[in-house]
Amino acid sequence: MSANTNTNTSSRSYHQSTLTMFESTIADDDTNKSPQPPGSKAFMLESDRHALVDLFKKHAASKNPRCLDRKALALVLKAIGENPDEATLEKIFQDADLDGNGVIDLEEFLISSDKILGSAPAGMVLLVGGPGSGKGVLSERLVRECGIVHISSGDLLREEVDRDTPLGREVKEIMVRGDLVSSAVIVTLMRRKMRQPQNAGKRVLLDGFPRSLQNAADLVEICGEPELALHLRCEDTTLLERILHRKEEALLDDQNGGGRDDDNIKTALKRLRNYHKYLHVTMDWLSGNRVPVVNIDCSGSPEQVWGQLVAIGQLMRPACTINEDDLSIGNDDLSWLADNKKNGDR
Repeated sequence: MSANTNTNTSSRSYHQSTLTMFESTIADDDTNKSPQPPGSKAFMLESDRHALVDLFKKHAASKNPRCLDRKALALVLKAIGENPDEATLEKIFQDADLDGNGVIDLEEFLISSDKILGSAPAGMVLLVGGPGSGKGVLSERLVRECGIVHISSGDLLREEVDRDTPLGREVKEIMVRGDLVSSAVIVTLMRRKMRQPQNAGKRVLLDGFPRSLQNAADLVEICGEPELALHLRCEDTTLLERILHRKEEALLDDQNGGGRDDDNIKTALKRLRNYHKYLHVTMDWLSGNRVPVVNIDCSGSPEQVWGQLVAIGQLMRPACTINEDDLSIGNDDLSWLADNKKNGDR
């Protein structure tokens, strides 16, 4: 069978399929069931699939925007923090080129996403804002409504403190003083979180990082290049009022144990000074690396902040609508292409 015949048959099959793929899971201790279909590790939710499509379209070959050639595949891998040698890149390419026509189309990319992405996320969005800007509240809603993975450098450090590890005890002293934890420590914790199996192939929201050029260099080298930055902006007086109000509420809530140790006026002022000291470094780096920055006024309520994001999405929707046919991959399609690849039917 020729490559063109395979492609035409595949196209008809994709248009007939439904978005029911990857809805079932297999228990770890159940060895009698058949293995999960290709791609199920990389994306279990509809939102994960959209993140993968975005990653594909961003790096698609210039001569054929619906396909990845070897150069474009290398860019995809670089974007998620992977830098394979030539032999490894070629093996990944050959495994993903299911119909053997010399390029990887979107359907093949989604089907082969486990092999291509491994345990890496599909892309990163940076969230920049001062203490009290509402990064946590916005992140929770993005997780809930957009299916992204939220990674807060501050939360990672506090989790380490709660575990009372030697690193956690050292970090606690630094945080109470309002100083910054070293880049190496934060990047190590972030990479560990990003590479958890359940986060593979998903878009990651990185909160409170990078704060220095060293942070940024470590981030790109180890985790890949960010695709977008959201910048929450408002007056310092508003940020201070929110921090102190948060402390007052925590003191009234016995279950909260008095709130965060760094929610006090002395530490809050120092955190603000640190924020402004390193903000221009972050923004200059984003500009120099051509990372798009969306400025959002966070002086209003969380609902008003969310409304700004929704408005941006509504404005851009006609320009970035994803063809649902591109995402309509069913189990029969996977089996058909996988069998053809296995049997060498080109």
